[in-house]
Amino acid sequence: MTQTFSTNSNNDLFLNAQGNLSISTGIEAVLLNCEHAVKTMLGECVLDLERGMPNFQVIWNGAPSRQQYDAALRQTILAVDGVSSISELIINIVSGALVYQATIVTIYGTGAING
Repeated sequence: MTQTFSTNSNNDLFLNAQGNLSISTGIEAVLLNCEHAVKTMLGECVLDLERGMPNFQVIWNGAPSRQQYDAALRQTILAVDGVSSISELIINIVSGALVYQATIVTIYGTGAING
């Protein structure tokens, strides 16, 4: 069973009702891992510089490219353990920001993330 630390809406770890670090399992854990993978900037992980989204190269360097962002987003999500496929990925520009909605098929079922 996939497990990961739970995070709140501020992306912070938090304590459960028993006073322990909250742990997510199953589909919730896989979806959280997808969210964390997408939020990780390429080069941010000092022990794995090839890990993360190439935001600077795709978004901030010149004109944003939806196609490149789509490809990088798909590659990042599909690399997460427990992800089987992406059934839907919608990318829009809202108030000058690239935002996404993804429906992800995992080994535990289907769920959605956005950011």
